[in-house]
Amino acid sequence: MSGTLTNLVIYLALVVLGAFIGSRPGVRSRPMPWLGRFQTAALLLLIFTLGAELGANEEIVSSLGSIGLNAFVITITSMIGSMLAVHALRKYILKMDAFGRTAQEAQAEEAQASHEKAHVDHSLTVLIVAAVVLGMLGGYFVLPDSVTAHCGTVINFGLYLLLLLVGVDMGRQGTMLQDVKAAGFRVLLVPLAVMAGTFAMTALAGIFLPLGPKDCVAASAGFGWYSLAPTLLAPYSLTVSATAFLSNIMHELFSIVAVPVVAKKLGYIEAVALPGATAMDTVLPVVVSATCDRMAIYSFASGVILSLSVPVLIPAIIALPF
Repeated sequence: MSGTLTNLVIYLALVVLGAFIGSRPGVRSRPMPWLGRFQTAALLLLIFTLGAELGANEEIVSSLGSIGLNAFVITITSMIGSMLAVHALRKYILKMDAFGRTAQEAQAEEAQASHEKAHVDHSLTVLIVAAVVLGMLGGYFVLPDSVTAHCGTVINFGLYLLLLLVGVDMGRQGTMLQDVKAAGFRVLLVPLAVMAGTFAMTALAGIFLPLGPKDCVAASAGFGWYSLAPTLLAPYSLTVSATAFLSNIMHELFSIVAVPVVAKKLGYIEAVALPGATAMDTVLPVVVSATCDRMAIYSFASGVILSLSVPVLIPAIIALPF
């Protein structure tokens, strides 16, 4: 838990530092057409490295056959449930449009001729899928252990760089403080909707799976945090622990691929909901690339709240007397 809090501080500090650098007059006034391309290249390298690390993990590969179907169903239902719950929250309670804006915010932006269009296209999705697949194939078949052993370090520093660049981009827009104020309490409602949708759908799926509703909900309560959730579940059940491990791995990978599509077809807030806990770190750059800089506030806050809830929710779920 202390490690999680340390990471949260580092991630937040990097975004704030980047925003401070980007807000400097000398930086804001200078055209930087290369910044977006550099972010995309760094993002694809990060995703490729993540894929290589997973492909080189024998435990993950060997688990695909035995518990893969259960983990796959839990992953898909949890993602669909969270997306539907957040869609209902956005449309019927918060009354925001597909770009994550209230009617007043949309009118203000249009009046200032600053309407934000999605800068996601199918090419980004194709590149992300290709990076994941090539990374996993490379990690499994090509890269030696001496190389894949350093993937974790590359991922950490690559993530630090990307978060800094996201902050720079936000600072250059000059609206970071306004975005935080505008988001307000809404950032707290998104992760709550993610929890509700995830648990409702996985419990329903559990009726038809051997694990049962309770164990399916417990496996989904990691929200993509594949390092902590299995550890908390191991004393309860090794089968549920292994299922949670593989399911949370899938959750992160599927989110990386699905976020650009959901952002374009359904809405920005729904795209924020998909990654779960990883919305604050590895998938944050994907969310921002697929939506807009404004969504970084929602994504980071949602990921933080969901991450902090994991060590509370999983013990509570497995302690239920049924």
